[in-house]
Amino acid sequence: MYHVSIHSGGTVNRTISRSEAPVLEQLEMERPELVTMGDLATLLDSAGVRTLPRVFAARLRAKGWLLPTEQRGVWEFAPAALAGPYSSFNPALPLRAFLAKRPGTPCGLTFQAAAWAHGCADRVPARPEVAVADALTAHKLPPGLRAFSFTPALSPNRSRGVPVLMPESVLTHMCTKPVAVRSWNSALDWLPELAAEANIANIEAELSSRPRTVAMRMGYLLQSLRPDIANSIAQATPPTGKTWFGPRGPRLRYDRYWRVSDTLLSFNPRGLKD
Repeated sequence: MYHVSIHSGGTVNRTISRSEAPVLEQLEMERPELVTMGDLATLLDSAGVRTLPRVFAARLRAKGWLLPTEQRGVWEFAPAALAGPYSSFNPALPLRAFLAKRPGTPCGLTFQAAAWAHGCADRVPARPEVAVADALTAHKLPPGLRAFSFTPALSPNRSRGVPVLMPESVLTHMCTKPVAVRSWNSALDWLPELAAEANIANIEAELSSRPRTVAMRMGYLLQSLRPDIANSIAQATPPTGKTWFGPRGPRLRYDRYWRVSDTLLSFNPRGLKD
C-alpha cells in the first residue's frame, strides 16, 4: 500500500494500492476532468488489472480520487495537485457530465452562462442556463442546470469544454423568451459586450424563420447598442402591428418606432451605450 502525501497548509493522505497505481498514474498524466465507467474499463484493461470497473470506481471514490457528479457513472477526477478530494468547481462541469452519458445531445449554454463562456461576463450563475431542443431533454438535465427549450439556427461552438450558443443565438433566445432571462439588470453587465460580438449575417440567419415579433424585440433591444443590426432588421421587416416585450399587462414604456409595449425592462434600450 502506497501513500500520497500532499502539503498545502497541511498534509492530506490518499492511499494507493499496487493495482490502483498504474491506473492513477495514467489519470495523473492525462488529467481528465471527468472519468466515466467506460474510461475506467479501458484503463483497467490497458494496465492488466482484472478488478471490475464498478468495484474499482467504488475504491477510488472511497479514497477521494473520484468525486460524484449529478450523473450516475460519471465522476470528477481529483488529481494529487488539488491537495485532497476537492472539486475544481468548474461551472460547466454539470453539463459536461451530462454529455458524457449522452454525447451528441443538441444543447448549449445560453444567457449569462453563454456570455461567461464567450468571455463577456465575469460571473456565471449558480445554475448555468442551457438551451435544449425539447421539453423531454430539458427534464433529463440535472438539477444544477436551468433548462430552456430553444433551438438555434446557428450551430453552437465549443468553449469551456461544452457547447455554447453563438452570441447571435443568445440574443435571439433573449428576444424570443424575454421572461426567461433570470435578471435583465444583471444582463446589463454583459449584454453590450455580447452584442458587440454579433454580426448582421448571423442575426439574419437566426431571425429568418422566426415570428416577426422576435425581430421587433431584437430591433428594440439593440437600437442603441447595435444600430447597424437594428437598421438591418427594420429594412428586412418594417415595424408593423404591436409587439409585447414581457407579459401582457401595464406597460413601463411604449416605443413608437418599433411598436413595442415593454412591460419587463427596468431600463430604456434607447439609452444604452456600447
